[in-house]
Amino acid sequence: MHLNSHKKAYRDILLIANGHEVYRKDLCKHVHTIHHIDSYSDKENHLDSLDSFKNYVRSNNLLDKGTKVVYASGLEGKKEIHQYIEDNFHVLGVPLTEFDNISNLNKIDDSLLSDKIRIPEISDEFNYKFLSKNYYSSGGMGVGNNLTLSSTYFQKFIPGKTFSISFIASSSNPTILGFNQLFTVKNNIKYPFLHAGCMTIDFDQPYRGYIEDWVCKISKHFKLTGYISIDFKIYNKSIEILDINPRLSGSYRLYTRKYNNLMSNHMMLSNTLDIKSKHYLSYIILYAKNDIKADEKIQTLPDISDIPDIGHVIKKDMPIITLNIKADNQDDLYKIIKRRIKSAMEIIDCYNTQLEYE
Repeated sequence: MHLNSHKKAYRDILLIANGHEVYRKDLCKHVHTIHHIDSYSDKENHLDSLDSFKNYVRSNNLLDKGTKVVYASGLEGKKEIHQYIEDNFHVLGVPLTEFDNISNLNKIDDSLLSDKIRIPEISDEFNYKFLSKNYYSSGGMGVGNNLTLSSTYFQKFIPGKTFSISFIASSSNPTILGFNQLFTVKNNIKYPFLHAGCMTIDFDQPYRGYIEDWVCKISKHFKLTGYISIDFKIYNKSIEILDINPRLSGSYRLYTRKYNNLMSNHMMLSNTLDIKSKHYLSYIILYAKNDIKADEKIQTLPDISDIPDIGHVIKKDMPIITLNIKADNQDDLYKIIKRRIKSAMEIIDCYNTQLEYE
């Protein structure tokens, strides 16, 4: 299916995403009016409770407009809001009420696993060799620091670099967008695995073939649609699946710079991808080391996004800004990433980034 370039597909979209700017920009091509909820930038938390969300829906007359929902993040663990959205809206992508069945690794059927595709051992009891993880978190916020919450489980720690595969799932075979290496913040005691960006990489056989075959298998098993990413590690000659993200995730920031029409593929408005860049790409999220007030110096950094308003107070451990980086090859990309982070840290009180590339 191809879009008429002069006609927009939808009248109203509700975008729910922390750091919504990149998704909003792409949605503008297909939507007349975009309503967004962003827990990072909104003055009022519309996702604090079901009543808060209903108030937002009523005040914007969303039920009367045939509004569709595009989801990236912010609803982790909010099952009442999930159900309300499914009962009253059409979600473009995987239904929110299916997230738990797909992303909860405890529920993955053994028939989907093999000696080459595994899931790290999971337990409900504390073990010092295991990481604590929260079923209802994203972006690494709930990893390694939730020992008492009822939603906590424990996953065996797997050493090594963390990778992801990004793809568009549909009723036919999924379209592989690419492979990425993921980064975390450095020396953050409260959030030691906080997601701090990623970079596109070359990913070699035989593991490439193993994970691509698995993507096809789970896409059919769960009837996945839209943009999906899977985080994994290579350990003892097998692939260890860490997370399945059945939604728009951080790596979307890379592939919307690589393809012209990525959002239309997520929304199932198109089934072809037009390449606009052959560069190797990266984004780095810088987080506040202490409470800071955004000033003019931040805006002097080159090629940035998610730019805070001057005077806006950014709380400790919250994202400040995103660096966007590109290069002609993988090694040069890594060198530029290091330079850009160093330059930013000279003018911003932010955490360093744990790159783990070499």
